[in-house]
Amino acid sequence: MMIMKGVVMMSQKGKWTLLLFVDILLFLLAITTTLTPIYFLVILLSFFIYKDGNAVLFKEYDERKKQKYEEYKRVQEAAQATIRTGKLLKRKGSCNK
Repeated sequence: MMIMKGVVMMSQKGKWTLLLFVDILLFLLAITTTLTPIYFLVILLSFFIYKDGNAVLFKEYDERKKQKYEEYKRVQEAAQATIRTGKLLKRKGSCNK
């Protein structure tokens, strides 16, 4: 958080985290009071957070997930190429002689 001229300025991640926390509190309030309008507010706020705040909140996670997926694809393509060319089978066959 940064304080500029008496106004508290939050980072983007801080803003979305606070909004997510408020959404969770509203959800708990809706469960305890069983007020239907609060459920709709929670749903709308959740969609808003998912649509606009997901990239900010889970940026590092999404990058790690993307890197793991790219590594998986490289390994899968290498395995398919090895199977197609038959190099793996030729090596096994030469060991049995």
